[in-house]
Amino acid sequence: MSDEGSLSQLRVPLERLQRLHPIRTWKVEVRADQLEEVKTPLQIGDVFVPSHHLVVVDVVLAKVSEGVAVNGTVVANWVAECSRCLRTIEGDALAQVEELFEENPREGESYPLGDEFLDLAAMVREAVLLELPVGVVRCPNTQECLEAAPEYASAKGKSGDEAEDSERRDPRWAALDELTFEEE
Repeated sequence: MSDEGSLSQLRVPLERLQRLHPIRTWKVEVRADQLEEVKTPLQIGDVFVPSHHLVVVDVVLAKVSEGVAVNGTVVANWVAECSRCLRTIEGDALAQVEELFEENPREGESYPLGDEFLDLAAMVREAVLLELPVGVVRCPNTQECLEAAPEYASAKGKSGDEAEDSERRDPRWAALDELTFEEE
């Protein structure tokens, strides 16, 4: 699939809306790497959409007095590492889009309307990025995740808060328990 071919799938000819019986639906699948701007991947923190994954765009176009309204969904599959057990996990980013394309776009409120085409690429990229999870990402099955994470600091011989605290410690930081600091 060539770059030009994929990007042209996100360019909707406006003549479709000017017909006697307009064709208003637009459903396409494009590779995630076709949405990357200047080699910047679709990524927020450690969560990303692999470049070979498909992004599905399913929208309905409507001619309105201000320009063209675009409503529908954008779906992409993301990949991340579980912050607890470090296994690779996947999820879907499902974005509901309701956007306006107009001749004089207002920054942050609408997108530019071309003379012959409606370019959906910027809208799709932003929709996917806004739906990626932010912060700590954990396995959906918590029990399985806890079993996969290595045991650390048994609570034997400790009382109350100390035992509870040691059970919640992350094994990746175990070496820090050995550090001692000299007091002046």
